[in-house]
Amino acid sequence: MEEVNEIDYSINSVEQKDKVEAALVRLKALRSKVAEIRAQCESLKEMQAKNQKETKVCNECGKGIEQNQEITIKDNSGNLRSYYHKDCFKAIWASQTWRFDYSSPGFLKRSESSR
Repeated sequence: MEEVNEIDYSINSVEQKDKVEAALVRLKALRSKVAEIRAQCESLKEMQAKNQKETKVCNECGKGIEQNQEITIKDNSGNLRSYYHKDCFKAIWASQTWRFDYSSPGFLKRSESSR
């Protein structure tokens, strides 16, 4: 009877070894697919970032803004509100009268014109 058990054990171990090897082959194939998908995601992120940079539009003149030529306006929570060309923003800034108001975030407040 011991011979039968040894034969069954060796058959089971060969089957288990084959199953483990097949699982390792599948795992290696999945790892290479994951690496390929990650590379594709990174290239898509880069393309999307380039496209987003190109689609920024000035809130004042309505024209597209080139990279590194924008002024970004955020609200108190840090969420993006709008974009301006540097020159458009300078013109807006220069046309306003500003005063220090220490009760408001950022300490600057636009003064109401008294005409």
